[in-house]
Amino acid sequence: MPADSTSYPYDTVVFITDTIGSGHFQASGVLISPDEVLTASHVVYSSTDGTASNIEVKPAYDMGTAPFGSAAGTFFHYNQIQDANDRISPQQSQSDYAVIHLSRPFTGLGTMGLLANFQGGAATVTGYPAASGGALVSSQQNVVTDPYYTLLDGTSIGPGSSGGPMWITDSSGVADVVGLVSTGGDSGSVGFFTQITTTVLDQIEAWVRQDDASAPSAPSAPSMPSAPSLAVLDTTTGQAVAATAQPYTGPVAGLQEQYINVTSDNLNISAGTPNWFIHSGGGNDAVAVNSGTNVLDGGTGSNFLVGGSGTDTFFVDDRAQAADTWSTLSGFHAGDAATIWGVTPSDFSVRWVDGQGASGHTGLTLHAAAAGKPNASLTLAGYASADLADGRLSVSFGTDAASGSAYMYVHGDG
Repeated sequence: MPADSTSYPYDTVVFITDTIGSGHFQASGVLISPDEVLTASHVVYSSTDGTASNIEVKPAYDMGTAPFGSAAGTFFHYNQIQDANDRISPQQSQSDYAVIHLSRPFTGLGTMGLLANFQGGAATVTGYPAASGGALVSSQQNVVTDPYYTLLDGTSIGPGSSGGPMWITDSSGVADVVGLVSTGGDSGSVGFFTQITTTVLDQIEAWVRQDDASAPSAPSAPSMPSAPSLAVLDTTTGQAVAATAQPYTGPVAGLQEQYINVTSDNLNISAGTPNWFIHSGGGNDAVAVNSGTNVLDGGTGSNFLVGGSGTDTFFVDDRAQAADTWSTLSGFHAGDAATIWGVTPSDFSVRWVDGQGASGHTGLTLHAAAAGKPNASLTLAGYASADLADGRLSVSFGTDAASGSAYMYVHGDG
């Protein structure tokens, strides 16, 4: 049954997209604090392909609309369950839970509590099964405890709902999570849900306390300036990176800080303050900014770049790269621009394709190819080829006077 995603407690349920290995996935989760999401472990970790990158979370998502915006997953805690061939055993499902820390809090929304050792009965399962096309689905069920494992047995609402909450409401109207979607087949088949036991509850709360303890503290005196807010997670190693920002000294007006980390590891980089130049390397990277004027360059590989409320420029560089690049731009809007360095109309075959990109972020995609050159691709999530003619997007080519580099320029006009 479709649910009103913007009303409590449905506004606590989130739509998640990420990348694991070479695959792009969608899943579900639930806000348990303004900046913490509870979800399934297999949403952020695969025993075959490793940990996730490019994590984006959207509360109250509804068929392409995110009424409360989005946040990047800056780091996460998970259990290393075994899911070879995309199969999770009931024994592994008992530990199929994880916590994602967000790049910003959703302070205007509610959260769900946690209730341990629910012994079955009436409960609601909510999430975003892929078959719903981005609509939130909620199913009222009668669930039972599994006789062999610390699981709750109920009915699946379909693939894509993994990590979504099974919940009940107390006498005061507060929703409490009693389980999480772990495994199941198509909608209507048997579904298995990780039970929130005392042990699971204790681990989740310990992870959240760890995140709270590592959050930057406020200045001790009003006269002290706060440090730039930047969080970096190396998702190849699963370790947070001590990020040191430098003052920006380049030619772009309005930028204040820069962070450059050219590594082959996969990085999640999130800026909480405005006016950044951020450049990553050859991994599958996620870069998210907040506001102000920003320049985002994901380097080579498959990148997920999230713009903010201000004016952002996204770089794709095909001048001296040794590998293909495909960057997906989320939040691209009027006033934003994408610069594809090294691409000329005489040397490159340039084509536009609708409906490509990561699940949940498909859109108008540019493919630029030339003999002996890596391919450069760019997806503008939410756009279509009609926007090239209706005034929403404009395309031009030019040469940078300072460097002599040719470029292709895509601008959001409306």
